[in-house]
This record gives sequence, C-alpha cells and structure tokens, in this order.
Amino acid sequence: MSKAAGRTGLRGAGRLLGNLLIFIIISALGGIMLAGLSLPLVGSAGLAAKAASDHFEDLPSDFETPVLPQRSKILADDGSLIAYTWSDDLGGNRVVVPMSQISPSMPQALVAIEDVRFYQHGGIDIKGTIRALVHNSNGGNLQGGSTIAQQYVKNVLLLEAGTDKVKQQAAIADTFTRKVTELKYAVAVEKSLTKEQILERYLNLVYFGNGAYGVEAAAERYFSTTSAKLTVPQAALLAALVNSPSDYDPLQHPAAALARRNIVLQDMASPVLKYLTDAQVAAYQKTPLGLKPTPPKHGCIVAQGSAAFFCNYVYQTFINDPDYGPTKAARIQMWNMGGLTIHTTMSAKDETAADRAISSHTYATDKVASALAMIQPGTGQIKAMAQSKPMGNNLGDTYLNLAGDPAHEGSGGYQAGSSFKIFVGLAALEDGHDPSQVMSVPSPMDDAGTRIAACPGNGTHSVLWTADYHPSNDDGNAFSGPLDQAFWFSVNTYFLTLEEQTGLCHPAQIAQSMGVTFDNDSGNGRPLDQFPSFTLGTNLITPIEMAGAYATIAAQGTYCKPYVITAVTDGAGRQLAAQHPSCRAVLDPNIANELTALLRGVLTQPGATASGLGLDRPAAGKTGTTTSSIATWFDGYTPQLATAVWTGFIRPDTLKGDFMGNMRVGGQYYYGQIFGATISAPIWQEAMTRALSGVPVQDFTAPHGFPPEPQ
Repeated sequence: MSKAAGRTGLRGAGRLLGNLLIFIIISALGGIMLAGLSLPLVGSAGLAAKAASDHFEDLPSDFETPVLPQRSKILADDGSLIAYTWSDDLGGNRVVVPMSQISPSMPQALVAIEDVRFYQHGGIDIKGTIRALVHNSNGGNLQGGSTIAQQYVKNVLLLEAGTDKVKQQAAIADTFTRKVTELKYAVAVEKSLTKEQILERYLNLVYFGNGAYGVEAAAERYFSTTSAKLTVPQAALLAALVNSPSDYDPLQHPAAALARRNIVLQDMASPVLKYLTDAQVAAYQKTPLGLKPTPPKHGCIVAQGSAAFFCNYVYQTFINDPDYGPTKAARIQMWNMGGLTIHTTMSAKDETAADRAISSHTYATDKVASALAMIQPGTGQIKAMAQSKPMGNNLGDTYLNLAGDPAHEGSGGYQAGSSFKIFVGLAALEDGHDPSQVMSVPSPMDDAGTRIAACPGNGTHSVLWTADYHPSNDDGNAFSGPLDQAFWFSVNTYFLTLEEQTGLCHPAQIAQSMGVTFDNDSGNGRPLDQFPSFTLGTNLITPIEMAGAYATIAAQGTYCKPYVITAVTDGAGRQLAAQHPSCRAVLDPNIANELTALLRGVLTQPGATASGLGLDRPAAGKTGTTTSSIATWFDGYTPQLATAVWTGFIRPDTLKGDFMGNMRVGGQYYYGQIFGATISAPIWQEAMTRALSGVPVQDFTAPHGFPPEPQ
C-alpha cells in the first residue's frame, strides 16, 4: 500500500471513530443508550472521547438567551427618521420582531429546508444524525445533522464571541468539544422554549448575508419589504440563504440562489410537512427572484444634509451623559448594542430651512464656511444646526461640527465680534444706565493707562488699557448718540467707553449666566477672558452658545441650557433617562425686554447694520464682524425662535494675511470687506423665514417705562 493510501485509510478510520463517538453521545442524550454497551476506544480517539465526556459534565444544564444587537433609530421631534445606527462588528443591522409580525411562510420554509423533523424531535434528531454520520464516514463533516435548535445554539455562541477571533473559531470549530456543547445546549433549549419561541429567536438571530441579521433586516435588504409581508417565494429564498449566505447570495449568484430557492419550495411540499401543494410549487418555481434590494445605510453620515452633524451631536451627548452608564466605555457599549429609539429636539422643517439657507449663500468648496444653530426660547431645545461643509472625507467635507463645542466634536468656537456688545449693554441697563442718554465718543480711541475693573483673578482686580491699543469705528468717525443708535450702527468706541463704566466683571458674569463661556481645546467651558476688547467679541464662542444667549433675551431673561435628547427607549421598551428643560431666570424680564426694544432697530432703522434684513414679523438681532472679517455673525430672534449664524475661516490660526473680502462665496463675488450683514444676516433671514412659515405671529413684550422704537 502506498503512503498516500495509508494516510487516507487512517483518516477514514479516524473519521469513523469520531462519528461513532458523536453517535454515542447523541444516543445518550436521546435516551436510547443500551445498558452495559461498551465500545473499544483507542489512542487519541479515546482521549478525545474522555475530554468530550468531561466537558459535557462541566456544562451548565440551562442555556441563556443573549440580548441581540440591533439597529437604533434617531428621530426628529415629529417622529421622522434622522438615521439608523448600528455596529457592524457586532452584527447590529437587526430589528427584532415577534413571530406575529413574521409571515407564516418564513418559519415553514426554514423548517422545510433545515429541519424537516423539527416538530418531532427534542433538539437532537437521531434519525437525521444517523443519516449524516453515514455521509460523514464517506468524507463529509460533522455539520450535516444539525437541527434548528443546534444551529440556534451555534449562532448564539458565535454572537457571544463578539470580535474575539479565538472564541469565534471555537464556536464553529469541527471538534468533539464544540459538538458536545452544541448538543447539550440544544436539548436545554428545547426543554425551556416552545417550538414557536425557538423559531422566533432563530429567525431574529441568524445571518442572511449582505449585512442583514435577522429576518426583518433580510426582508428589507433583498425585497424592500417587511418580514410580515414576505411572499412564499421570498420566504423560500431567505430560508435558502441560511445554509450558506455567500454561496447562494442572490445579488452575486442569482442562478445558484434561484436553484436553491426552488429546492426549498419543493421541500415545503414534502409528505411530512405539506405546506404547499405540488401545483403551488410548480407555479412558485416559475417566478423570478424578484429582488428589490435596499442597500444598508447607517450611521450619522447617511443622514440628510447637515442633520448628520445634529445626529452626531446626539451621539456625543449620549456617550458623555452618566445617566446612560457609569463609564464612557459602558455608554459606548450600550450604544453599539443598539435597540434604542432616541427622540430628539430636531425639527425636520427647521433643519431643512437652515440647510437651504446656508447652501444658497455659501458653498462647500468656498474658502470660508457658514454654520448656524437654532434654539427654542424658553426650553433650550436645539431645533436645528447646519453648516456649509458636509460630513465626509471629500474636498470641502469635514467631520468638525462648526456649530458645536469640542465635547461634541465641534470647533473651539470663533470670535463673536460685535454680537458680543449685548453683554455690556445688559450690564449698563442693570446698572441703571439711561438708554436715551447721549454719549459722545471718539474714533480712534486712545485710553492708554486706563484701568478697567475686572473679576478677581491672578492677583489683580483690573485690566490695563495698553498704549498700543487704538480701536476705531468701522467708518472711522466719532459718534454722538444714545444707546439704541449705538446698537443700530454698532459703534465700537461707544461700547468700549460704556465698558469702562460697567467694568469687565459684570458683563462677563452676565454672558456666563446666559451659557456663554470660553471653550478650550479639551471642550470644557471656562470663564471668559477679560480684557478691553471684551465687548468687541474677541473670546472664542460657538454658534450654539450664542443662539442660547439670544434665546435668553427672547425668553425675557430666562436661560435654558441647550439640549437635544427628549426620550430614549431600549430594545425591551423600557424608558431610559432623557434630557429635560433646565432653565433659570438670569435677567430681570424688563431689562431683557429693554434690550429687545433696542435691538429691533438693527433690522428696521435706515442705515442700521442689518437694515432691510428683517422678517415679516417682530424680530431683533445684532451683527458681528471681527478684525479683518476673520469671523462674521448675525444673531437674532423672535419670541418663538433664536438663531445664530457664523461665516468665516474655519482655521483662522493658519491664515497668512488673509481677510474675508474680495472673494467669491456661494457663487457670488463680493468686493471689499465682508461684514456680518453681508452673508450671515441674509442666511439668518432666509432660515428664519422658512422655519417660521405657518407659525403664528407673536410680538415681543414691551418694556415698562421705556421709550418706544422710533418709527
């Protein structure tokens, strides 16, 4: 005999012994082991049997059903879908459904092709296994006789292996130990669950190929339907995939898939089952596959437009909130396991309005960018956030949320410019400043040596005006007038002079009480920097913070912390923690209403910085432009909605003498310097007009003892 023939003979003998061992175990589990039966076991086969027997005794007698990874859905405030999310590593493209929501044809097709004696055995099919053993002894493998209960166990063990390659291999290894584990647990499953429960759990667990886990995801993936609406041929095709999703992949191997489907249909008419008649089989086998695939799309990046950034803001909020787990790792794990339904504050209408307004004025490929945030006064709900740079890796794309802070994968903020003047204005009003009092100021301004009162810190209670600081007004002219006109025309030296009277501490404290802080690189807000240029907006601020501050004025002095999550439900239907309005009165209502009366003229008065850019309803706001227009703003509001819009350079620290002017933005060439009213204010006007369409007109509350706005 040749060496090759000898090796073949040894392998055949080893396979026969292995199959005999499995048969003995199966017989014992099935209750048909004859008393006193003994079989000679030789060498390594005997050792393997001993190890398998010991392993069998060590296994617990019950089998726990794991929590299945599922897809999560993030919803807008009207229940519309923002995005599905799931973990590819955990096989999370799954929607668990009860058997009542699965077409009866689906379990019938599965039983027909995978386990025709499913309703007769107790987890181990002795007759089927004997047939498989005969096949195995002729060169097959140990998989052929598996029941649905055994397959369920194997899939559960594979699921529990997660991303651990060693455990994954152990769950599918062609070994005695793995087979014994599978057999014992299959019996335990049959004892603890009804046949319908086993089928339901199996159909929700098993992989159908092309990223679809469970029957609901598979019905959507291949037919763009639900498992409840599966037809007989569709159910037969899905059942055909269970054996080998890659070999019978209908998208890649339609002929093989069709042939396998037709076998399933034929088996459904078997004398044991009789789910179909021969005539029905003949008719169904003539039908084409009828594929109508839906590509699996998930993650925030697939959300429509700028909603991708809102979605990611929700994710970052979730994984940073201790209400969802003791550690960040635990919260990420909960998110990845999925099954969550997350209701958010986003208004689909407002988000669309914001996106369209920005895209009509600033293009993704422009040298500068625009971003905005919309917040509902009195609640703090973020209704929309949008930006001109889409999410992605292509030219003009970014993953940076230009409206958010670093804690939400946003920027560190941008200089706010003259939109910051409201804080000195509020401090002056609280100090009893008469807004009708005329004040004359020069341009440029030279107050070298002047000390301005500041909050205690670093051993000093004041800030020195240095000799090299000579701020001026945009038109270069001196100004004489009251506070309202200083707001309308955004007079820099007026507010710098006013700041010397209020000091720096009071305006900074007001700003911080309204949610405005300096964001550093770690994403943690800290007290605002205090220096003479404070009122000109040289601190770095995010659009969400500025929208929240202006929403405070719209809500008559009540600050509400911005938030995005309104409800969370897990896969079991349990309500988890959610965010709620967190509001506090930070301004006297009449002071807030006085400021509103002053700011309304910014949009209505001839020559004002944003004249003619108002709405068809009462509105107020303030422009903002930094030195060289590195950043430009318009922040404004109505009683129902506040919006902050920023346009500028994303990375001003990398600029080399650039300024925002004499450039093309949004397809239009702008000559000269770009100001807050040039791009940001028109974006604000368009976004607010669309968002408030159909919303009843509401007027502001007039302040007491305050002169009305000039007509």
